[in-house]
Amino acid sequence: MALSRIKTHVQGLDEALSGGLPEGYVTLVSGAPGTMKSSFCFSILYQNALREGRKSAYFTLEQGKDILLEHMTELGFTDEKAFKNLLILDMGAVRKNLNFLKARGTWIDLFKMYASNFMKAEKISLLVVDSLEVMEAMAKFTDRRSDMYYLFDWLRDLGTTSLIISENPVENPVVGHYPEEAYLADGIIQLGLHPTTDLYVQRRLRCMKMRSTKHETGFYALTFDDGAFEVTRAVSGN
Repeated sequence: MALSRIKTHVQGLDEALSGGLPEGYVTLVSGAPGTMKSSFCFSILYQNALREGRKSAYFTLEQGKDILLEHMTELGFTDEKAFKNLLILDMGAVRKNLNFLKARGTWIDLFKMYASNFMKAEKISLLVVDSLEVMEAMAKFTDRRSDMYYLFDWLRDLGTTSLIISENPVENPVVGHYPEEAYLADGIIQLGLHPTTDLYVQRRLRCMKMRSTKHETGFYALTFDDGAFEVTRAVSGN
């Protein structure tokens, strides 16, 4: 039985991923600042909401909803039809609803309860969490390995296809010391900046792993133009 997939609508990437992201998987999107991680993930939600009517949610724990929308509007994500199916929640909205619960429990337990109820009520099938580091700080993880395991296990149990943004690149780890999330994620898409001359850099994308998917592990050039992302094979030596 063929695995159902969700298109990224990034030209060139769906072909490289055998049709798109495996449905129900948790994919880590990692990279340094300036690599357009948030914009890349927002684009996937926006295009799915616009083209396919897929109910999607973007949880931004780092910046306010208005600031995020202002930035995405500047990039050309402006079609109101998309926002009928694309919901955005920021830390203010999350905190307000956690306080409303008035229940005992840790921050992460209350967040999971609220997020689960929200996504079931709204029938969300595609989720972005921005970012893993802020969630970890808010949750005050004490046993990182165990806490990360239960976080990723909870994300899978939601039944959604999830993209988790991480500020920590995993492409050049200390030998033998990948972060826990690299092992726990079903897929890893690494975004980076590659110097092409003394003056210019090129954004690049690499799918480091994607379970149940035949894919290249090499680098692709990542470009953004006229409101759309595209990947092409990076030229050797540049």
